[in-house]
Amino acid sequence: MSYLTEHLSDLRQEITTLQNMNVVYLQRSQHSPDEKAESVGRGSRLLEIKNELSKMRSRPDDSVVWWAKSPKPHNAA
Repeated sequence: MSYLTEHLSDLRQEITTLQNMNVVYLQRSQHSPDEKAESVGRGSRLLEIKNELSKMRSRPDDSVVWWAKSPKPHNAA
């Protein structure tokens, strides 16, 4: 499995875990200060993941890096 595929899979799993924890949190009517802080932390982490995924979709500023990662075209002889 490539690094990118593995990393995306890990992020997907983390998002699912955070979402499930948020569902449990929202089902309760009262929350301790620790639970409230953890909820804020989960929200922050989800935003970090969103930003990371946005950066992954964007082209790097350095075109050398961009083109170095793309497949080389095959020259027809």
